[in-house]
Amino acid sequence: MFVGRGHELSDLDSLYKLKNSNLVVLYGRRRIGKSSLIERFCDGKRYLKFEGLEKAHTPEQISFFKSSLEKQVKDPFLKNMTFTNWIEILEYLTLIIEKSKNKLIIFFDEFQWMAAGQSKLVSLIKLNWDNDWKKSKKVMLILCGSVASFMIKKVIHSNALYGRIDKEICLQHLNPGEVNKLLSSKRNLLETFKYILLLGGIPRYIEVIDPNKSFDQNINQLFFRKDSIFLNEYQKIFYSQFKEHRNYEKIVRYLATNPHTLQEVAQHLDIQSGGGLKTYLENLEKALFITSYTPFGKGSNTKLKKYKLTDEYVRFYLKYIHKNKKIIKQNTQVNLFDKLVKQNWNAWLGFSFENFCFKNSNWLAEKMGFADQVKNTCPLFVREKKGFQIDLIFERFDNTITVCEIKYLNDQITPKIIPEFEKKLSLLAVKKGITIEKALISQFGADKPLQESGYFHHNLCISDLFNSLSDYA
Repeated sequence: MFVGRGHELSDLDSLYKLKNSNLVVLYGRRRIGKSSLIERFCDGKRYLKFEGLEKAHTPEQISFFKSSLEKQVKDPFLKNMTFTNWIEILEYLTLIIEKSKNKLIIFFDEFQWMAAGQSKLVSLIKLNWDNDWKKSKKVMLILCGSVASFMIKKVIHSNALYGRIDKEICLQHLNPGEVNKLLSSKRNLLETFKYILLLGGIPRYIEVIDPNKSFDQNINQLFFRKDSIFLNEYQKIFYSQFKEHRNYEKIVRYLATNPHTLQEVAQHLDIQSGGGLKTYLENLEKALFITSYTPFGKGSNTKLKKYKLTDEYVRFYLKYIHKNKKIIKQNTQVNLFDKLVKQNWNAWLGFSFENFCFKNSNWLAEKMGFADQVKNTCPLFVREKKGFQIDLIFERFDNTITVCEIKYLNDQITPKIIPEFEKKLSLLAVKKGITIEKALISQFGADKPLQESGYFHHNLCISDLFNSLSDYA
């Protein structure tokens, strides 16, 4: 079942309808649905798809490319042809483009593997693009990859393709309404939201959930059995997406406990805080594993900028799976989810709800009606007042600050929250002329007395998050 991706499909279709050639670069983390998006877009159109082989060298890539070509192109001479380099292959593709009566889509999937991690293929594509493909006005080239560092540095920011890319897409998670559709709307919204807190909106992760089973049954089967799907997914994520995967893993494990600055990460890992570490952090953020934020009231160049682990699956894995892996590998029947997790489950859901709101702050701003005014989003930690913090703050261009209280309780929020929230607001140093708006984001919303008090400017509950987000089928 395919859901969502309405904006991306619309943008790609608009490009395709133009009477000229187009170059598109698509990237995103593992399992995010990049290939499914392009295959959906190509449905009913003439296209050629080629996929790179993970960790294979150039001769193997060329051999596999030719094999894929033979299956898609009806050319009796192709079987006896031998390609020894990319130049010959790209020249053959030029002949196919010239013979094509209609616009042809050429889709290079897992492009970083196809290029064997080098920029030579990118340079050769540039030559063919400039000399033939662009001039033909009848080709749409899509370069797609899961290694964000390669796709950005070697493709998007390469000198070869500078100024030639018509569309750049970093594919994001599905929104709650789309996740609900993937589950065929067979579970209630609160149960569906638990899956989102645990797995995020990663299509492939949601697809393995059995909507005919309860949340507990699914999680025990998917995480806590010796043959469970998510037991070894953590290693696959870093090994397949990052060249120096051990360094990335060390950073992620350090950020799993608390947000940290660049300098703190450098000291903990005992490495220089220069370009290398910055690149690691940038790549993790581009691959949607971490999120950076600038502390409240600080400029964008501050050294106090912090990095927070926000990937849902990785957070859960490091909290409950990693330390219990030996036990899980021996388990065939025992309900380990109940034994290892349930005691602290509500607390974990609370922290995960805060993480969701922080990671998806743009969606919250959209629902509250000021998405076009947001300048910065961040939590507020006050060292001198241990135990007090503000979960989420929106600094806005319209001289307004929206301060959010995030509560994951199994009941509606009562007016008792007001004095507690007032204490937190007293910690906030605000310049004159700034209006403070108050927002409550909770599982079931405010009760009637709290609503009638008019204390909060905005009151969101989980059902609002499903209903407020644009939902494309």
